[in-house]
Amino acid sequence: MSSPVFSHPCFLSLITCLLMGFSAAARAQNASRFIQDLTGHIWSWKAGITDTQVIFEPDGTLLMKGSSQPSRWQQTNSTSVKVLQPNEKSLELTFAQDLMTFAQNGNAEGAVKGQRLGQRTVTSPSQARPAAAAAVRPPPHPTQMSLSADWLPLNVHTRKVLLNSIEFYSLEVLGGKRDAPEVLPDTVWAGVKWLMPVKEAIAMLPRGARRQREFDVMNLAFPQHSLHVHMWAVEGGQAIQDRCNQFKYISFITDLDERVVGLQLVNPSPKYVNWESPGPEGVREPYYNFIEDRYNGSTRNCVPYQVREAGRGVKLIKTALYKQPDLGLPRWWRPGHCPGYTQLATDEYGESVHWYLTAPLAKKLLEIVDAMRRQGLDDK
Repeated sequence: MSSPVFSHPCFLSLITCLLMGFSAAARAQNASRFIQDLTGHIWSWKAGITDTQVIFEPDGTLLMKGSSQPSRWQQTNSTSVKVLQPNEKSLELTFAQDLMTFAQNGNAEGAVKGQRLGQRTVTSPSQARPAAAAAVRPPPHPTQMSLSADWLPLNVHTRKVLLNSIEFYSLEVLGGKRDAPEVLPDTVWAGVKWLMPVKEAIAMLPRGARRQREFDVMNLAFPQHSLHVHMWAVEGGQAIQDRCNQFKYISFITDLDERVVGLQLVNPSPKYVNWESPGPEGVREPYYNFIEDRYNGSTRNCVPYQVREAGRGVKLIKTALYKQPDLGLPRWWRPGHCPGYTQLATDEYGESVHWYLTAPLAKKLLEIVDAMRRQGLDDK
């Protein structure tokens, strides 16, 4: 016979409430863990020809490397999120129980999939600079760039083709020798000096220039938690002139102390591109914009390049997204707009980039390439 106490309606109600409370607490704990893992790591993002990384911000922002337009995300259950893209299209992502991988719901062609990469040391890229700056470290060195104590990437994967390209251009800057003695630049570009405070560099821009955006360099093959980009736009019929080419955007690449350690000029839709004669040195696939992590994803395009001296301890890495499968025969090329310059057969370009890579940064990039290869973390 059952005890009247255990069968009493009040007792049964109490047990039911306790069980519901434990269940709700467990769900809340699981949801909290999901959010912490989701926002506390960098994730790969692969969809068709797209192969990049993303960050799920706690405020519901989804940041994708190489994209200036953020998406939005919202948790739908304990292992799923809904992503609203800038084009207003949405997709559902479901994460594995171990929270190491995710895949887009459904079997659509080019469906999104990804996996957990490195752990984030901060909850938001916007907090990375203050957090790093607040760390206890010595005063800035007068000639050496300032990097975070954890600048060397560990236990993160990156693309083999990215490492190969960074190695190639870095060695070009260092004269082909990894152990070349360090050469400190005098000038990075025009009047912008090595380690010049970025505020002074910005003050040199033409009147009417406006701040475009600021962001941390998230490329996993670059020093981590260390480099910041100040991008400015020159509009209103004006343009930045450099080596017989025009550019809309100028990006100052700075260290932890907001001092310039590199510079990049970009024209997102050039009407023409002039190459120093005799023309491009060849095609180097697929990256044409390393700072914003953009690369060629089509066999109908190619990435021509040039490397040119730009002063002591710095070289120009000139790249472009050319909307032809190859450069064509040199006899088809034509004179450029300036003496000593050449143009390709057509003026069909998706982007034109001048990256002024300094020798000290090139040496750090080679250290990263070597470290990732030793760890076996260079994916195909």
